Amino acid sequence: MQTQYLFFHILLLFASLLLFPVSKSDLSPDRAALLTLRQSLGGRTLLWNATATSPCNWAGVTCEQSRVVTLRLPGVALSGELPTGIFSNLTQLRTLSLRLNALTGQLPSDLALCSGLRNLYLHGNLFSGGIPEFLFGMKDLVRVNLASNNFTGEISKGFDKLPRLKTLYLENNRLAGSIPALKVPKVIQFNVSNNMLNGSIPERFQRFDSSSFSGNSLCGEPLEGCAGEIASVPSTGSVKPEKKNKLSGGAIAGIVTGSVVGLIFILLMLFFLCQKKGNKKSRSIDIASIKHQELEILGEKPIGEPENGGYGNGFSVAAAAAAAMTVNGKGEAATAVNGGVKKLVFFGNGGRVFDLEELLRASAEVLGKGTFGTAYKAVLEMGTVVAVKRLKDVTISEREFREKIEGVGSMDHENLVPLRAYYFSVDEKLLVYDYMAMGSLSALLHGEDFLLLTLLFCFVFWILCYDCCFG
Repeated sequence: MQTQYLFFHILLLFASLLLFPVSKSDLSPDRAALLTLRQSLGGRTLLWNATATSPCNWAGVTCEQSRVVTLRLPGVALSGELPTGIFSNLTQLRTLSLRLNALTGQLPSDLALCSGLRNLYLHGNLFSGGIPEFLFGMKDLVRVNLASNNFTGEISKGFDKLPRLKTLYLENNRLAGSIPALKVPKVIQFNVSNNMLNGSIPERFQRFDSSSFSGNSLCGEPLEGCAGEIASVPSTGSVKPEKKNKLSGGAIAGIVTGSVVGLIFILLMLFFLCQKKGNKKSRSIDIASIKHQELEILGEKPIGEPENGGYGNGFSVAAAAAAAMTVNGKGEAATAVNGGVKKLVFFGNGGRVFDLEELLRASAEVLGKGTFGTAYKAVLEMGTVVAVKRLKDVTISEREFREKIEGVGSMDHENLVPLRAYYFSVDEKLLVYDYMAMGSLSALLHGEDFLLLTLLFCFVFWILCYDCCFG
């Protein structure tokens, strides 16, 4: 009797599991929050199908495990204030990108409920008020870009509470006060330029370029020294009085002779350079007559981007490489070759601040075309600017390519632009460099000939005058 009773209970439990399966995460709160956001903001209407039961196929929305984890709406002309209560239903967000819109007001307090948020891109809006304290409780934040807004107040020491923070962009706001001595050991991208900051730059941030601090009243490395600092002057023992000599007739004759010699030297240099440029021009014409016309590969612009990409001329690196790039099931841009997945390979010990997906999604513009391929200027979503060289007619094996490129990447010289990363597949080969905003190497070598000649003439003239007057 007891055996039959136990069997009956087991059968009843099994039937209940069949009739009432384990409930899955419900997308309805996420969907309702997104629709409320759409109705609350002005500007361009988001092309979302409001009748769909799931928002996972809406433009700019990514879901995982039946929850919205990514919301990207860059440059879609949104305006107005973000309403409070939206993010309390989007608690699984890991990436929020509302950059390059016209959003105003303060950040809603319920954004603090998105405790797993990693990437926050709000640059290029009209947000105001102080940087909210609740951000410092979001321990998973890695990249924070609040640049080009109207934030006021001081830079809080609360950023020290973000142990994973790597990117902090606060430029082009109205922040005042001094830069606190933050620890933030993992920060590798930092910019507070064009604010109202003053005081000295903390030692931890002195390793960044001067452009990260320009447009303020700051002092200290890498800018000019602060007032009151004593510059170290090497001891020279006894100081000899300065000798004052009047120019004699011989000195004047020496100056005239030096001027004549310098003029002859300049004429010879001009003749040599003109002949050299003429030879280069003829060689370039010969090469151009043989070279085939390069094919342009055009693709679709990134979802949700403005017509001009927000930066360049309306196409992206992904469009240039669309013929060989695919997107895997995890949403990461990659290329399948022999069953494997290719990704960017970085050089050096620096932090890996972007991946292939972000590089392909970046807005870009053509810098120039050369014998070995086309160069692009790519602006990543986090604000980083890189130069991408897309190679063509390279038919070597992956092993040989890797050996040659690693040899280039290992070079370390002050006059060489460092190779940051590379990408290899059968159909696509990319080289990623740091972007240099000072113009091309050709312009630096040949565009300032007159200045170089002037400096050379001054040097020769000084030597001749010194020998004549004081020799």
